[in-house]
Amino acid sequence: MVQARVDEGLHHLVTSEVTPGVSYAIIDHGSVLERHFGDLQRLPERKPLPGNYYYDLASLTKVIGTTPLLLRALLDGLLQLDEPLVAVLPDFSVPTVTIRQLATHTSGLEGYIPHRDELSAPELRQAFMTQLHAGPDAGRKVVYRDFNLLLLGWALEKVYGGEAIQDLISDRVLPAFGIEHTASFVPPVEMCVPTTYSVTAGLRQGLVHDPKAAILGAHSGAAGLFAQLDGVVGFVQAACNLRPQSLLPADWAADLQRDFSGGLGRSIGFDLRRGPISGRLWLYHTGYTGTFFLIDPQSQSGLVVLANRVHPDVHPDFLRQRDIIVQRYLAATESA
Repeated sequence: MVQARVDEGLHHLVTSEVTPGVSYAIIDHGSVLERHFGDLQRLPERKPLPGNYYYDLASLTKVIGTTPLLLRALLDGLLQLDEPLVAVLPDFSVPTVTIRQLATHTSGLEGYIPHRDELSAPELRQAFMTQLHAGPDAGRKVVYRDFNLLLLGWALEKVYGGEAIQDLISDRVLPAFGIEHTASFVPPVEMCVPTTYSVTAGLRQGLVHDPKAAILGAHSGAAGLFAQLDGVVGFVQAACNLRPQSLLPADWAADLQRDFSGGLGRSIGFDLRRGPISGRLWLYHTGYTGTFFLIDPQSQSGLVVLANRVHPDVHPDFLRQRDIIVQRYLAATESA
């Protein structure tokens, strides 16, 4: 039942040419069902999708890499949820914004950076540190912004002695979750699912799609991680206590199945979706390139979908179809 409902929706993503191909997994207690189908790419020539290629995870970097490191820093007392960011980064332009607000996307930060994609890495960091301002929605509304996690990443760099956030994730998070061989910021290019294609720029393969992450390089905690399906499945299994990890307490993910945003529907790092039958809050996150997952540590259940909706360019119907797949999975899983 669960597989049939999910498989139907994901095949429609491919047959309607919203994405060239899909790799997905359904985790149910100790069992894992993995499937892949469709194409690796459509342009400049069509190629079939292998089963072990790396996807640009985009914003899943925030929850697979940066959020676990943040949780570790909170456990160790290096950061406090309700301390202002300026306590760690005194040059930041808004003294009232807290770590919690950044982690739940309730910071209310606003700002326009002219010619953002033309700046160097130091210039872009300086712009985010000095050109953002407090808007009226701080603490009152969830407004998802990449720069919330960029700022958190720089705070983590500071409290961990200045090492780049992506190096911290590579050294401390990926090995602790046992996925250092299936997730990487520097994947083998020839084993990466290509993202965009144009006649002038060619095929983008093995290079992060997000322009801010491309500029910031190792100093981006918001995007930049690539992974095989097995790598993301390994993370979900660890979140469900189905495989060991050595970074956080065993029940770390279950502890996140609650609202940390004052009733606005966000946990630390993760979005939340309510199960239609159980009423439990599922951990949920998406990536711009077409990646998303749902995790319920209490029932040890999860869905991982890795797609490539930006190839050869962004398809506008992906978000609608993704939401249908999510709702069908939640309904089928909780009815099973």
